[in-house]
Amino acid sequence: MIKVFQVVECGGPGGTGEQVAAICNGLDPARFEVSLVYAVRGGSAEDYRAKCRGAATSFYVPEMTREISLINDLEALRKLRALFAEHRPDVVHAHSSKAGVLARAAAKAAGVKTVFYTPHGYGFLQQDRSAASRLLYKTVEKAASGLGTTIACAPGEAAAAKALSGGRPVHTVCDAYLGEFLDPLPHDGLAVGSCGRLTYARNPDAWILLAQRLTDSRNGLKCVWIGGGEDEARVRVLLENMNLSGRAELTGWLTAAEARERLRALDLFVHYSRWDALPNAVLEAMAAGLPVVASDNSGNRDAVIDGVTGFIVKSEVELLERCQQLIDDKPLRSKLGAAGRERVRREFSRERMLAGLSRLYDTGSPG
Repeated sequence: MIKVFQVVECGGPGGTGEQVAAICNGLDPARFEVSLVYAVRGGSAEDYRAKCRGAATSFYVPEMTREISLINDLEALRKLRALFAEHRPDVVHAHSSKAGVLARAAAKAAGVKTVFYTPHGYGFLQQDRSAASRLLYKTVEKAASGLGTTIACAPGEAAAAKALSGGRPVHTVCDAYLGEFLDPLPHDGLAVGSCGRLTYARNPDAWILLAQRLTDSRNGLKCVWIGGGEDEARVRVLLENMNLSGRAELTGWLTAAEARERLRALDLFVHYSRWDALPNAVLEAMAAGLPVVASDNSGNRDAVIDGVTGFIVKSEVELLERCQQLIDDKPLRSKLGAAGRERVRREFSRERMLAGLSRLYDTGSPG
């Protein structure tokens, strides 16, 4: 039996927390004894622990926080080292930047032989951070790269990891699509949508301009943003000021099931993000059979094959043109949407992710 500790700082709602829960619940209990070491970013610790029902034991470490804090970081490091020294896991797998640094350092200090790290989006790629902050994150990531082996969540992340690793091996095990494959819902008119947290990274300002241009040029078209977030109040004001309230809808936060129902009523999905690791919203849209028009960043390129499952665009002008092309061409929408659904089934299944991680845990463990 291989003892695996999953360590995550951003448990709770969100892509990384969902992926870690799927790992805890999906690893074969006949081969792996899984423990969860976690903090939460949004939501409650109790709810997240319940979601990770496959973990035999759990340890809540609230001092693991996203931002750098000398007091919290030192206490989290002390607690993690003590946990690893006491329970002696065969494998420690850390997820996200902060837990990645703390857990790798603590595991090495405690003598853990096999340590893995998955960034799920490097902090130094986040354009809403200052240049100094991004440089600090990149410096820390490079310095910590020798503390374990990176398992990238997508090929684009693997390329970034190799640039930091100094020649050390980097593995790629793609994050999984964790939802269902649902058929489209019959609906009147045409609907273009986006889905995700309303935040700087998701570029809602580009979506607002797109909604204005599309609804001005195509009668009866509706634009929908599925989700909420810190930018929600500002976006609502902009929609009102631009007389878009009747043509562009902002749903606010919905449950996962409600969001998928809204996705099923779309004809085209737009994801013009500023940066991404592997965008779960795009996988959701592709699984729903929607063609995707996405911005040209590494995460989107890992999900969308240009001209096959949708389009990768380099500017807001091209974004508008590709959306208009697909709005006017139903057979092309159907063709790209079907190819996207098949790609998710083939390349981003839960079974494929778990098999890849199991092989690494098994071969990397001292037994």
